[in-house]
Amino acid sequence: MHWGVKPLITELSSAVDTSACKQMWYADDSTAAGKLEEIKKWWDSLCVRGPQYGYRPKPSKSVLIVKEDCLQLAKQMFKGSGIKVTSEGERHLGAVLGTEEFRRGYVEDKVTKWVKDV
Repeated sequence: MHWGVKPLITELSSAVDTSACKQMWYADDSTAAGKLEEIKKWWDSLCVRGPQYGYRPKPSKSVLIVKEDCLQLAKQMFKGSGIKVTSEGERHLGAVLGTEEFRRGYVEDKVTKWVKDV
């Protein structure tokens, strides 16, 4: 990315209601959290504006984690985007996000592997 992501971050901030959608970046990994409608606007803007800055979102590597009562709406809103939509959870930058059951299973799997490795 010849420009870096800062100009893109600034541009994306103007595309959404920043009180309803917060974006977080770690190098070239982006994340958004907030109201579903604003996250959709953010994603659509990222897909359109990102390539102008050399940033190409990869839907196949993207996960949308939502509350169970929003799952069907989220699946409908992001249908055809290539994004995995779940209410269970997912690993994110070395941490795990999601339901207590998902987090517990993730930790148990890690501990089992560590015990096996030792």
